[in-house]
Amino acid sequence: MSAAFDRVVVLDFEATCQPGVPPSPQEVIEFPSVLVSLRDRAVLDSFGTFVRPVHHPALSAFCTELTTIRQEDVDAAPVFADVLAAHRAWLEGHDLFDSQGRERFAFVTCGDWDLQTMLPVQCAASGIPIDALPRAYRRWINIKKVFLDAMKKAKTTGMPAMLQALGLDLEGTHHRGIDDCHNIARLALALADRGARFELTGKLAASHYPELPLELQWGDRRERVFLKKRHLATLLGLASGLFRTRIVRALGPDGAAIEDDDPLAELPADARVRVFSARDPST
Repeated sequence: MSAAFDRVVVLDFEATCQPGVPPSPQEVIEFPSVLVSLRDRAVLDSFGTFVRPVHHPALSAFCTELTTIRQEDVDAAPVFADVLAAHRAWLEGHDLFDSQGRERFAFVTCGDWDLQTMLPVQCAASGIPIDALPRAYRRWINIKKVFLDAMKKAKTTGMPAMLQALGLDLEGTHHRGIDDCHNIARLALALADRGARFELTGKLAASHYPELPLELQWGDRRERVFLKKRHLATLLGLASGLFRTRIVRALGPDGAAIEDDDPLAELPADARVRVFSARDPST
C-alpha cells in the first residue's frame, strides 16, 4: 500500500467493556501512544491520558480488573474530543506532518480493532466526522502482519506470544494501554532488527465514511449526486447511469486521475469530478 516508514507511532486504545457484549456505544478510556524511530532504533517520546466516557460514565468492575483503570481516573479526565485535539498537537509537535498536512509516519497497532473499529465508533459517539480526521488516523500498520511476515514459522500473534518468540518479556500490565504501547514498540524495534519492513497493512473501510455530495461533469453536462460508498466502481457506475453511457475514467478536482478508492476518501464535500466515457478522446 505504500513505501516503508522510518518513524511510527504505536497506538493502543483501552475502552469501556463488560462481560459479553460491550456497552453501546463503546468509548475510549485511555488514549496512549509511543513515537518510535525505526531508523535510529529508539523510542523518542510518549503520549498518554485517560479519557472520560460520557454515554456510559460508570466503569464496570470487569473493565477495572482487566485494565487497572479506576473510576476516579476517568472521572477526572478530559473528554475524547479534547484528547484527540491534544494528540494531534503532539503529533504536529514532532514534525510528523509536512507543510501540506501529509503524514510522515504511520500508526502501528496490535490488530485492526483500534483504528478500523474503535476510532469510528468513538468519533460517531462524539459527533466528530471521521473524514475530517487527518488521513494518518485512517491508515495503519498491523504489527501482527509484520510479525507473521518476518517470523515465517510463527503460529500465534497474541502480544505475549509475539514477545516470547522474539526473546522479550512482557513488561508492565497487559491491557493497560500505555504499557501495551511500550511492549508493541519493543516488538517493532526487534522486528526492525530482523529486517522487517513497516508498510501500511490496513485502511478504514469505505462503509465508515458518510455519503459524499459531489458534482459530476461529463463534457458540458454537470449533475449533483450523492456518492453513498466511496468506491471507484460505485462512482463510475453512478456516473454511467446518470449520463446513460459507460463511464470508465474520473479526474479529481486537482486534475489527477482517480485510479483507486483512496482519493475518494479525501475528497471534500461538493467537489467537482470530471468523468469520461469509453468513447471520449481524452481516454
